[in-house]
Amino acid sequence: MCVCRKGWKGADCSEPDSDALRCLPDCSGHGHFDLKYQKCMCDEKWTGADCSQEKCDLDCGEQGHCEGGQCVCQDGWTGTKCSEKLCDPRCSEHGQCRNGTCLCIQGWNGKHCTLEGCSKNCNNHGECSMNDESEWTCHCQHDWDGPDCSIPLERNCNDGIDNDKDGLVDCADSECCQEKSCENNPLCFAAVDPLDVLLRKQPPAVTASFFQRMQFMIEEGSVQSYAHRTVFNDSRASVIRGQVVSSSGSGIMGIRVGVAGDAHLGFTVTREGGWFDIMVNGGGAVKLHFQRDPFRPRDVTVVVPWNEIVVINKVMMSTDDEKP
Repeated sequence: MCVCRKGWKGADCSEPDSDALRCLPDCSGHGHFDLKYQKCMCDEKWTGADCSQEKCDLDCGEQGHCEGGQCVCQDGWTGTKCSEKLCDPRCSEHGQCRNGTCLCIQGWNGKHCTLEGCSKNCNNHGECSMNDESEWTCHCQHDWDGPDCSIPLERNCNDGIDNDKDGLVDCADSECCQEKSCENNPLCFAAVDPLDVLLRKQPPAVTASFFQRMQFMIEEGSVQSYAHRTVFNDSRASVIRGQVVSSSGSGIMGIRVGVAGDAHLGFTVTREGGWFDIMVNGGGAVKLHFQRDPFRPRDVTVVVPWNEIVVINKVMMSTDDEKP
């Protein structure tokens, strides 16, 4: 028994089937259905099984297709051949798009140039310039500090006057700790930078544990003073790192940082910029105690896992003259 193709009927499939012919594929209006080959035969400039794809001499790449003799690009692409990547629309506000990369104008940072790097034009107390990380930042004049150069610095450090109106007089103000008149003042004592200690030591073995890599911090004359080696658990030791700042945002040197209620762990003292590192036993909550005149003492509780360097948020200290 013969099984006829589309458009044919009869015992030997030799008779045209007029009813079937009316139901043959229309080949998208760009060709005709060939009964012999049982497929669409496309007109010039059209292709595909149903003649729905327009032939195009243009190479639109993987990010586009040809329609009407030109490339139609996918979302995120542009150009005559869909080879140029578009930027986020936000780029146009403070940047220029170069093949998918937003190049920021002076004073703006971020992937889409939406982050202000030189706020308020550095308050006319600094210069907006690009740093080593290719980000625009304020480089402040000698007497000013802060991300936007809005914080006045104490420079007369031996006159008994709060010249920058931050509630701190002479050596009590960390900005004076670099001056000769304050270099031996107890308020300016600071711990050494852990990096400086490491540079003087042999690198630890690749197989060294976390504690073995960090125990230099509690050695005599190092970062952490009066620490008893025996109270540290080798398998639980961790390091807390942070920065202590004043209400104006400036880092404070000389803040004593220890673990509340556990003097045997020793203490450290904030260094330049207000930074500190202190080794503790992890595996739970650790309460750090911060103290230095003329600031009000402060406690901060930190959840510390085992064998990690935990970086905490900035710790702000205020004086008795300031509102809590």
